[in-house]
Amino acid sequence: MEQKAKFDKVMGGWDILVIAFGAMIGWGWVINSGDWITTAGFMGSILAMLIGGLMVIFVGLTYAELTAAMPQCGGEHNFSYRAMGTTGSFICTWMIILGYVATSAFEATALPTVITYLFPNFNQVYLYSIAGKDIYLTTILLGVTVAIFITYINIKGAKTAAILQTVLTAIIALAGILLVVGSAIHGDISNVSGQMWEAKNGSTLSSMFNVACMTPFLFIGFDVIPQAAEEINVEYKKIGRIMIFSIFLAVAWYLSIIFAVCYIMPQSAIAHEMTAQNGLVSVKAIEIAFRSPLMGKVLIIGGLCGIVTSWNSFLMGGSRALYSMGESLMIPESFGKLGKNKTPVHAIILCGIACCIAPFFGRGVLVWLVDAASFGCVIAYLFVSISFCILRKKEPEMKRPYKVKAGKIAGCLAVIMSGFMTLLYIVPVSFSAALIWQEWVVVGTWVVLGMFFYLYSKNKYGTEFGRDIFTNDYSDIVEEVVVSDKVSANTSHFVVTVGCEYGSGGPEIAKMIADYFGIEYYDRDLVDKVVDRLGVDKGLVEAADTKLGVRYGFDTSYGVRYANLSNRVISAQFQAINDFADKSSCVIVGRSSNYILKGREDVLNIFIYAPREKEIEAIMKKKGISKKQANEEWEAFEKAQHARHEYITGTKRGDRHNRDILIDSSLLGWEKTSRYIIEMIEYKFQQNETKLIQEAV
Repeated sequence: MEQKAKFDKVMGGWDILVIAFGAMIGWGWVINSGDWITTAGFMGSILAMLIGGLMVIFVGLTYAELTAAMPQCGGEHNFSYRAMGTTGSFICTWMIILGYVATSAFEATALPTVITYLFPNFNQVYLYSIAGKDIYLTTILLGVTVAIFITYINIKGAKTAAILQTVLTAIIALAGILLVVGSAIHGDISNVSGQMWEAKNGSTLSSMFNVACMTPFLFIGFDVIPQAAEEINVEYKKIGRIMIFSIFLAVAWYLSIIFAVCYIMPQSAIAHEMTAQNGLVSVKAIEIAFRSPLMGKVLIIGGLCGIVTSWNSFLMGGSRALYSMGESLMIPESFGKLGKNKTPVHAIILCGIACCIAPFFGRGVLVWLVDAASFGCVIAYLFVSISFCILRKKEPEMKRPYKVKAGKIAGCLAVIMSGFMTLLYIVPVSFSAALIWQEWVVVGTWVVLGMFFYLYSKNKYGTEFGRDIFTNDYSDIVEEVVVSDKVSANTSHFVVTVGCEYGSGGPEIAKMIADYFGIEYYDRDLVDKVVDRLGVDKGLVEAADTKLGVRYGFDTSYGVRYANLSNRVISAQFQAINDFADKSSCVIVGRSSNYILKGREDVLNIFIYAPREKEIEAIMKKKGISKKQANEEWEAFEKAQHARHEYITGTKRGDRHNRDILIDSSLLGWEKTSRYIIEMIEYKFQQNETKLIQEAV
């Protein structure tokens, strides 16, 4: 098991707002407004947006609370694991990745399409046709080039991507505001009253639901915030508020666009424009409002920026979701590695490759990808909503910096609404948007690929499958534990790790060292003060602190689920030991602390052992047991410790390559051994400068 790498906290409140809002407004408001209005009319479209927005707001509330409570990279991955366990987490995360990857691929194919609106002769060098759409060399080159650029930006770092997002979102906002203001000045309310309702597909109700089914795709984007939670330098409570605010902004945006188009264009003009070659009703609306074709170009440029903002956000979200699965060994572990810029390079590159492939399939696959992405997202939303309800019931004491009022009601409504939206994609009734067979092929292929990775990783990683899920920030807990001010101002910072065989006197010698320097001493009792906060029975925690594969059951609405408690305890200890070492000089016994703190210059790693017979004698004396009992206890303890250390580090406990000092405590006795080690510490960390000067002279 490797230590959990840390992201750089580089994004502020404005950064995450524009990432979420820029993703949600995207390009759909430019290209689809005519479809909404001709399908359901002005009021039908407004109600459809409110229905979709209401669903997303309730789901967003569950996200906001869970993100503030578990501010880790991966978002849905962590929420669903804590509530449902490994399999539930895998399904939820895999489906949100489908949403992100399919949407990113959609943007890669949509971009060349938009360029043709600005430059009608852009399509050059015909290659082939797919689904009735021609594929040209120029469109492929453009899509691939921009895909490489956005991939590079994301590899450079989240802050770089956020800066790009800010600039492009400002351009989108300007174009949209111009449309709304121009329509308000030159529009007429009679245009609205003449197209209040439409029933293009059956009844008025079914037409309204047809439009409502498009909204999950429109509002994808707020969920990128929890994916990048570890990179956000904002108070956890504010993260939840910003997320909800971004959803309200997106809903208001789409309502404003519908009103602006209907206010400036009568029903006949919209119908005529929909039969034209481009069918861009929003573009025509701003041209009418300002009486200038040039303003249509401005709006298209805004839409073009919307494609890039969505693309940028979804690549960020998809790569972080892949990273969290790789880190948990649910997919190959290479995806769970960070590059030199503290970004998940392999995950970003994989998403980038998918975007590079998409332009080769052209416009014919656009709608397939849109519906597949929406379906993946609503399933993930459903899982998160269920996880919210489970955790409210099972972990009522969990720290929630942002806590939703009337949480049970909000959670139930989120489950009902996201479940209903999911059914609309599955059940082929008159008012649904059920997937067609091509879209089921996309979804089915993704599901089969997920099953392959699930079985492959289960087989390859065994008990490590699903590891490190609960690597939470325990800094507030550590502050409660570390209260010592023993170390004087003129003492340099240092840490001593002590590994030992059972009965060798390691803990006792370590305590003597800590007392001599007046520094903190951490053994089982203090480390358990951290792991006890996991909310699991103390007896189980103590077992998981020494054994591998200790599992515990917890009830869910699906029945009893099991999780690997050993991995959870190890993860907590990783974080705790790092925090202890950062806070003050200390001596830490066991827990593979030499491996956890490897690479630090302020650490001295010691391993204490003794001949077996001497260790057996010490155990007999300390515990008042027979030689046979002491032997059995020694063998059981040493076997468990060796297995645990090798599981965590991949190395042997007494390997000289991983320790600075290996010493037989029986040679000098425990007290003199401690004095010997103290001299080594003083020399290494220059605690006794006078002595060093005298030796030099």
